[in-house]
Amino acid sequence: VYLLCLHHEDFERKFDVDDPFVKQDLQWSLFSNETFEQRFKLKHPLRSTEHFGIYGSSNGVLCISDEILKPKSRIHIWNPTIGKYRTVPLSITDDTKFGYIALQFGFHPGVNDYKVVRMMCMDNKAFAVEVYSLATNSWKMIEA
Repeated sequence: VYLLCLHHEDFERKFDVDDPFVKQDLQWSLFSNETFEQRFKLKHPLRSTEHFGIYGSSNGVLCISDEILKPKSRIHIWNPTIGKYRTVPLSITDDTKFGYIALQFGFHPGVNDYKVVRMMCMDNKAFAVEVYSLATNSWKMIEA
C-alpha cells in the first residue's frame, strides 16, 4: 500500500510559497504508508502536475480531471503503479447548459468494473447523472 503525493521535488527544502518557480518543480511520487519513505517517482500521464484534481481512488487506480470541472473537461483513469492511463470518451450528453459538475469514482465488485459518476446541475436545480463504465468504455444516462 502506497500514499500518492504531489510534492516539491526536493521535499525537505524550505521554499517560499510565493516563488513562481515552485510550481514548476512539483513531482508525483508514491510513498510507503508505513515508513513514509519515497518509493517511486511517477510520471504524470498528461505530463503536467498543475491544474489537475483527484476525484477518487480504488485499488490504487485514480480518477483525475481538471481542478475546476467544466462541461468538456477530459476525465482520465490512471494506474500510477504500472504507469498506464485511459482517457474517458466525452459524454454524449449536451452538458453545456449545466453550471455545476461533480465527479466520483469507484469500483463495483458485483460487476468487477470501475465506474465514474458525473453529476451535473443547472441553476434552476434541474440535474442529470451519468455513469461511465471502464469495462464497456461507454457512458449511460441514469433516468429519474
